Amino acid sequence: MSWFQKAVGGENISDEIIDREVYSTDGSQVKGRADRIIWATNEEQIHQVVLYAKRNKKSIVPRGAGTSLFGSVVPQDDIVLDLSNMDKIISIGKDYVIVEPGMILDNLNKKLKDKFFPVIPEDSAVCTIGGMCGINPLGVYDLKFGRMKDWVLEVEMIDGNGRLKKYGNEVIGFEGILGIITKIKLMIIDKIKEKSVDVFKFDSAEEAVNKVPQLKQNTNCLSIFFIGPSAAVINGLENKYYLIAEYAGLDGSINDIVEMERIKGIKRNISSKLAINGFTVRDDPCLNIENVIEFVYWLEKNRIPYYGPISSGIIYPCVDDIKKLDEVYDFVSGLNGSFGSVFGFGILKKKLVPINKKFELNGLKEKFDPVHIMNRGKLI
Repeated sequence: MSWFQKAVGGENISDEIIDREVYSTDGSQVKGRADRIIWATNEEQIHQVVLYAKRNKKSIVPRGAGTSLFGSVVPQDDIVLDLSNMDKIISIGKDYVIVEPGMILDNLNKKLKDKFFPVIPEDSAVCTIGGMCGINPLGVYDLKFGRMKDWVLEVEMIDGNGRLKKYGNEVIGFEGILGIITKIKLMIIDKIKEKSVDVFKFDSAEEAVNKVPQLKQNTNCLSIFFIGPSAAVINGLENKYYLIAEYAGLDGSINDIVEMERIKGIKRNISSKLAINGFTVRDDPCLNIENVIEFVYWLEKNRIPYYGPISSGIIYPCVDDIKKLDEVYDFVSGLNGSFGSVFGFGILKKKLVPINKKFELNGLKEKFDPVHIMNRGKLI
């Protein structure tokens, strides 16, 4: 019996070719190589694997649902530690819940009944809480509820030194390069009982963008979603610029459930319809609102459809070839924009991590993972 079989059980480990092939990539479709796969079921198993990796200088890739678009969990001859079986609610309080990292967000919100966790990414049906801790994304209600880090009260994490310790939210957003989170304590709130929406159509980008600050003044506004003309046409809408504002309460002009679901369906399906039409790659540039108009006109000039949560200054350009994103990066950088607000950096975008951020990351790496066994090749 091998060391791994003793440590985690034979049923929880595989080095079969088919499993290694499946785990060699993620949503990015970047191809790596998995050394073996371990399906952890408890904290002690994770601890043992980390200590093994430290002794043998073998890197570990912690993995949830594997939905990363930029290679955050692509292994490079590494051990892949799949945490999806660790999907339990440990305890629920009046305004908090403690969960394991493999808990899927939609499953959590279903089980919370009258409460909910309000940072809800587009892929909430499959994304895990642990994965969200790694990326620190904004949710679809970005304007009202912010990003993951704002709602994390406490985590337990095993770092690259093999130490199990409790932290606040300061270890959120590092894509697994510091350690493996084993428990997460989240704030939860009462479910929103009433919602409404407004849909605005404009003939110019200026009109649409200039409307955004006015809408943001409403404290009940949950999000403001922008759709450019070419993306609108592909989704069966008029050749116009659209803003969709969603509210907690009845501030919007549309509160009919059927009509709201139809509008939400447009938002939900826009990326898949663009993908069907060949625009399969998207990214998450973030700009100051005064620079958005210049960016969207550049996108139109280059025939790149776009949409996104403009309430946070984010526009998703959708391209048919990932190489075209280099031109997007250059243009956005010239406008002092940033990246990684929703999708993270992974392998493909680590060149876009700002220099001062890289210095910070290197310092944290030396503190938490001096042997460099945690998710190597990501961010730095």
